[in-house]
Amino acid sequence: MSKVLKIEVYSKDWCPYCKKAKAFLKSKNLDFQEIDIKKENNYEVMKKRTNNKTVPQIIINNQSLGGYDDLIELEKTGELNKILGVKTKDLSQTEWELIILGAGPAALNAALYAARKGIKLLVLTQDIGGQVITTNEIDNYLGKAGTNGADLIADFWDHLAKYEVKTVIGEEVIAIKEKANKKIIETNNKKKYSSQAVIIATGAKKRHLGLKQEYVLTGKGVHYCASCDAFLYKEQPVAVVGGGNSGLEAALDLANIGSEVDLIELESKLMGDQYLQNKVKANKNIRVHTETTVDQIIGEEKLESIIIKNAKDQSTKELNVNALFIEIGLIANSSFAKNLVETNKQQEIIIDQQNQTAAKGIWAAGDVTNIIDKQIIISAAEGAKAALRVNQYLA
Repeated sequence: MSKVLKIEVYSKDWCPYCKKAKAFLKSKNLDFQEIDIKKENNYEVMKKRTNNKTVPQIIINNQSLGGYDDLIELEKTGELNKILGVKTKDLSQTEWELIILGAGPAALNAALYAARKGIKLLVLTQDIGGQVITTNEIDNYLGKAGTNGADLIADFWDHLAKYEVKTVIGEEVIAIKEKANKKIIETNNKKKYSSQAVIIATGAKKRHLGLKQEYVLTGKGVHYCASCDAFLYKEQPVAVVGGGNSGLEAALDLANIGSEVDLIELESKLMGDQYLQNKVKANKNIRVHTETTVDQIIGEEKLESIIIKNAKDQSTKELNVNALFIEIGLIANSSFAKNLVETNKQQEIIIDQQNQTAAKGIWAAGDVTNIIDKQIIISAAEGAKAALRVNQYLA
């Protein structure tokens, strides 16, 4: 790149949008200076330079671009490439062999395998990194001990960059249509992308409680994956929200490593499989609170306690816990494809052992599908499987 660039990112370590902004810049092979607003007088300097109080704030050559959403909007319109001194090409005018939707582990590994097979492909995504990017600690991805989600996604992008895979970031897919044996991907940017095959790897969203401190304390006591993070709270007081299978399994996992568990369920009884209910009721480390909600999450830098409320008499109680695991399910990001593929009640796309959907020429991989285990390494493997099947299909 001929233009000399000075890119500054004002950020805060827990901020999920800061992580997304940094991952986005790395995906474009851009170097930047990260400035922590908690250090020195950086917050006051940021407010003066940008006239904004929220993070992240991105500045390129002393031009304030705004936050993550502003950055993505500039990318969508092509204005960011003008600022960077990069020529813009409309990739919707190209005929692709494969379009991969998403930019999490399944999508990026599918892109890697497809690129190595010489497939002419495009990665099209609204966002970067999926659920992984906001995970503060990852120690169950082989060969990446003690990493975090942002660094792992950055490593994925660095690897993929070797193959110069074309990407469109910031456009949301709103529909997939079929026309003359082609798949037409329509986006919210009024673009249409044509391909012979599609891999849907758009992931899923964790259901949230919607409480004030929930986002702030994500990774600092508030978690959404007990199988990932339970070991951090061995023999410590914790709470689990959710009386379905995932909540019951989380409570049992935590109890089995000596944690004292308060299990919170809104309904009048637990909703998971009976054999799991029996195990929970028999475990002396688990206290069950039915007809109960989490009313408040307390803490600034880390979780300190939660306030629970009885739904019948509105009485409240404070629980001093070191962790809160929210296990109330996932919603798959599949609505744009419902006219072509089959989904279950969780909106997950139903696939066969070959990752094939009900629609010819469309595969799916990762958390958007009905696979049982939602883990990073499994999603990455599913992406590879889907790409290999697409390669056979194109051949």
